[in-house]
Amino acid sequence: MEAKGSAPSNDSDVRRLAVINALELDEPEALALILESFGDEEAVVRAEAARAIAEIPGPHMLVPLLGLLEDPDEAVRRAAADTLAECNQEHLRDIYETWIVSDKPFTRAAVLRAVRPLKIEGAARYALLGLKDASIPVRIESVGVLGYLQDPSYLKDLAQMALQDKSPDVRRIAMGAISYRLTPETAAAVIAGLKDAAWQVREEAAASIAKLKATDAGAALVQGLGKETYWQVIAKILVALGRIRYANAVQAVAEMLSYSVSNVRKEAAICLGEIGDARALPWLKEALLDRDPDVKKLAAWAITKIELG
Repeated sequence: MEAKGSAPSNDSDVRRLAVINALELDEPEALALILESFGDEEAVVRAEAARAIAEIPGPHMLVPLLGLLEDPDEAVRRAAADTLAECNQEHLRDIYETWIVSDKPFTRAAVLRAVRPLKIEGAARYALLGLKDASIPVRIESVGVLGYLQDPSYLKDLAQMALQDKSPDVRRIAMGAISYRLTPETAAAVIAGLKDAAWQVREEAAASIAKLKATDAGAALVQGLGKETYWQVIAKILVALGRIRYANAVQAVAEMLSYSVSNVRKEAAICLGEIGDARALPWLKEALLDRDPDVKKLAAWAITKIELG
């Protein structure tokens, strides 16, 4: 590390290491070096400074970090956004409204993500506007803010995003955001989500059905089970069927005990145990011979659970 008062090195790697090692200095000296590095000509140094300042939390970090959200280098912007999101700064409340209206989409998205855990009054207003933003990251973070608030008055908006947004990433996040309360709107959205063109959305829809315990989704889950080609989605459908204990799914689930992916066979055994229908016993007894020891253990557990009632 350079001695105090020495001229800055011409080597960006040396300057980056100086930022890392600055945390060993007294806090005022470390903070001064890190803040100075925010203006370094090299992006790698600015990004390192954005990460390092997280170790010296306080109101001093906010305006410089927010400035880096508009840095020309993407890696620097992401480092600044990550630090803001992780630090849970109450002080951000004081300058939030100044930055949320930035004309740069990345800045709007990053500020929304940073204030999400703070539940700032008025954040919902900007998040609702953000649902219509042309930027996918802004829409994603807007969904995140509204989902984190868990205010039932926003469920209709979130359900609409889960069904209609053009981006599968936004639809997936919205499917997860509505999983905290079962309403007619959320039930309809997650059931419809089982037919989404993107398998990640179908996976999230099935996971949300399990969390919501949406019993009306049983028939749609079984139908999805028969058509699904992604094992990740099948596994989540099996979890959901077990959670809602849909007895009409016994045969369809039992057939999954011979699926090629062992994770699916495990979930099928668990699902049958949760449903608790004796019609599953012949299939489960066959599964005691499965080549995967975990499948055999879970089949034995399911048999015991069914027999004991």
